[in-house]
Amino acid sequence: MKILKITIALFLALAFVNNASAQKKGKSVEPLYWLNPLEYSYNELNAPKHMKMPKPVLDDADGDGITDQFDNEPNTPAGCPVDSHGVSKDTDGDGVADCKDKQLITPTECQPVNADGVGKCPDPECCKNIPPPAKPVCAIGDLPSVSFKSGTTKINKDNEAALSSVADKLRNNPNCKVVVTGYGEASKASQQLSWDRVNAVINYLVDKQGISRERFIFRFGESGGDPNTIDIRSAVDGDEGPNTVPAPHPNLSKKK
Repeated sequence: MKILKITIALFLALAFVNNASAQKKGKSVEPLYWLNPLEYSYNELNAPKHMKMPKPVLDDADGDGITDQFDNEPNTPAGCPVDSHGVSKDTDGDGVADCKDKQLITPTECQPVNADGVGKCPDPECCKNIPPPAKPVCAIGDLPSVSFKSGTTKINKDNEAALSSVADKLRNNPNCKVVVTGYGEASKASQQLSWDRVNAVINYLVDKQGISRERFIFRFGESGGDPNTIDIRSAVDGDEGPNTVPAPHPNLSKKK
């Protein structure tokens, strides 16, 4: 403040001397007392023309866009959006930052949440005593059998028509599995023939009709039935088994 007063006093003195000198020479000059003596300094600071001002360096250790002196969370994880104070955004206020929150909007009644920001809502009173859904019931009905000529495994035209009907019912009843059963005597050749026929029926329904192999239960060499007939029926509770099994005697297999 003292320096400012001295500067102003010197400026006014200079103006007075300059004006007096001009009057002696018979000239009139514009008074200088209306000029701000600090105007040049102010203008130079505002828009430097002669001075070279260094660029300011403001540290931002966590790179979140908020300088350290204003950052209330100096160690924000990379990639996490922050507010104007440098604090990770938490849209639902569950204590888990948005960048780590797998459930961005967790209702208040579902909090507190786990480490992933996912809450656990209590079951509504109306739904606590609801029994579990009933197991789907298969209503596929009766299915046709497939007959083969003695000693053959070929799917003929009549067989194709019967299996097309089976495929249609399977498509209309996606909850159903079927048991495909072949019969045979105890001999190796008979067992292998029974396997070949069951395999031919299932392969036809899978490859030609697009039915998933997972929907079949493979049984062969059963007793009590016609060796030349393959029975197809809906699976019931207790029916279990693989959808494919290794051939018992592949060296005895008949191609057709």
